[in-house]
Amino acid sequence: MELSPIGLVHSGIRSRNDMPVQGVDAEIEIFSRYSRGLYGIEESSHLILICWMHESARDVLRAVARKVSCDLPEKGVFSLRSPVRPNPLSISIVRLRGLREDRFLLLDNVDLIDGTPVIDIKPYQRGWDCIFSATGHDRMEKIRKMSPGEYRAGLIREAVNYHGEFCPGVAVAVRMAEAATRIFESDLASPQVSIVTGTDPCIADAFIGITGARPGNRRLGCSGGERYVFSCPGREAIFTLRGAPESVDAILAADEALLFDCSVHSP
Repeated sequence: MELSPIGLVHSGIRSRNDMPVQGVDAEIEIFSRYSRGLYGIEESSHLILICWMHESARDVLRAVARKVSCDLPEKGVFSLRSPVRPNPLSISIVRLRGLREDRFLLLDNVDLIDGTPVIDIKPYQRGWDCIFSATGHDRMEKIRKMSPGEYRAGLIREAVNYHGEFCPGVAVAVRMAEAATRIFESDLASPQVSIVTGTDPCIADAFIGITGARPGNRRLGCSGGERYVFSCPGREAIFTLRGAPESVDAILAADEALLFDCSVHSP
């Protein structure tokens, strides 16, 4: 097999140890001889970016998700998203913010260091590439090892990926999800967790994106009022909205008691 890079990543991150879990804004330079292949790319909001992690070890079959914590259990590399693996290909979904000079792509959520060779780019197609019903391992051990900022960033990304924008309703939902995780000490995507949403459609979208709940898996209901309920076997947390600030930043910085009331019951 022969692979010829079509471009390079230009990023402010030069060491993978410094890469945030959610990645950073970056630019992809497509070599001039391949630039004609970008025609029509701006019609897609998101792209599948395939790169070669050139500094990764290739002789490792078991590793730890060190970006989160070195204390997590070791797993096989084929059950991790670790850069160390026999063929260190990176496959990630990135948001396209723009195209400069017909060959420089401006992207969000790029978790690749500066100088990483780009192997291929494909358009992300929601109907084919998104499997919303997919399940995975329980993430609670990993969540416990995350800093509050890292966990919040993950919730925001899950919510925005489903809802489409980071609006005040999504910010309120993220704050409620943080509180529910703390109360239940459970991954909110667990099949044991169900939710009942109120009337705000932005909050409802955010909860669906974060939890994976839907009517078909019997984890999603609607109260028709202003109550938002998280429940798992033996416990439920009922959130009632208060007058939240109008800006996302103010909501993220506010005390929880200013945003909502919360009561915990054993039904």
